Parts: sequence; structure tokens; C-alpha cells
Amino acid sequence: MKSPTTKLLTLALIFFTTLMQAQEDYILEIDGKPISIGLDKPTEVKIGKKTVQLLLKEKDTLQFLDAQFNFKYPKGFKVSKTTIEEGITQYMLMTAEGAGIIVQKYDVLNPTMLNEMMVNEVTKESVSYGYSMERADYERPLSSGQSLEIDKAVLKYKGETNTYEVATIGHKDEGLLIMTMDMGAFGTQVETDGKALIKLFWDSLQIQMPEAN
Repeated sequence: MKSPTTKLLTLALIFFTTLMQAQEDYILEIDGKPISIGLDKPTEVKIGKKTVQLLLKEKDTLQFLDAQFNFKYPKGFKVSKTTIEEGITQYMLMTAEGAGIIVQKYDVLNPTMLNEMMVNEVTKESVSYGYSMERADYERPLSSGQSLEIDKAVLKYKGETNTYEVATIGHKDEGLLIMTMDMGAFGTQVETDGKALIKLFWDSLQIQMPEAN
């Protein structure tokens, strides 16, 4: 028979978290027994006759996984998921000031014709307000082997610079639309966080989808 300590070590290798988040707390299940635990908060639990200490830590870099794409992002952010309409799911990762990433997954159409429409949609109000706009479209290779055509719009107004990038990839009646938003904040930490988030996303993005013929 395994000792409680050996059993704990075995469980530690295969345990899974059920994981309902509420006020930064988590539920950790060990052998069917739920244990409340918070990030970076030591918690003592008794297993058999032995008291052990659990500490739940978050990696500095996390990974979002989907059947069609995956990417890395810094800890401290959460990926939100929204169903826009049937067949269109949106994943969003944003700073409080509006910099970040949006990925829309289409299961009903190929979105590769939507680049320019999306650029126009997100820039029209700023241009109407008085921002100047320059286009700096380019091609970006991904670590998964594809090369994306990026529609890039740089908006400037009184020393502030906002940058939008839109890319799509699709095949038949499915695809992805990707948009990044780098909102200039005059060199503040907010701007630095947004740039770091976007850079890590592009550097790590992998897509498991054939390109349109």
C-alpha cells in the first residue's frame, strides 16, 4: 500500500483543477476531495496522518489553446470568450486602457475578405475626430509556417499614436480574423504592457488551419 506521502506525490503529477474562479480563489480536487486555495497563498491540508503545505503559483507566461490556434500571453490577463452569433466566436485579451488582441473564429464563412472592412470600422471614428492615418501593410511569418498579410493602420493625433493590425486566414467556410490594438499612452507603463502583450502574441501564435486556395 502506498504511503500518504507517496500518494500525494503521485496525485501531484496527474491532478487536475476544477476550476471555478471566485474572488481569486480556486478549488483544487485531490482524490475527489475539494480544497479551497488561492494564488500564492500557502494552504495546509491533512492527507492521512501527514500535514502537507500546498502553494498554487501562476507561470509568468501562460498559453491559450484552441483546436485551430494557440498563443502565449503574460500572467495577470484573462482571455474572455464571447459568441457573437451562431458560428462566430470571439476571444479577447485586453488591458484596462483598450490595448490588446481580438481573435474571431468563424465556422460558417471564410473571413479573408473582411480585412479592409475591419480596418475601416475601427478607425473611422478616430479619423473623423481628426487623427491622421498612415497605412503600413506588411507580411508576417508565423512559427507554425504560415505567412499572414497584415493590414496595418497607424493613427496619430497630438503626440498620441494608436496602431491597429488586422489579419485573416481561412479555408472554404471557416477561418480566423485577428486584430491587435496598440493604444499609445505617451510612454507610460500602460503602453509598455500593451506592446509586450501584442509582441508575445505575434511571436508565439501558431495556427492549425490550411490557407485559402
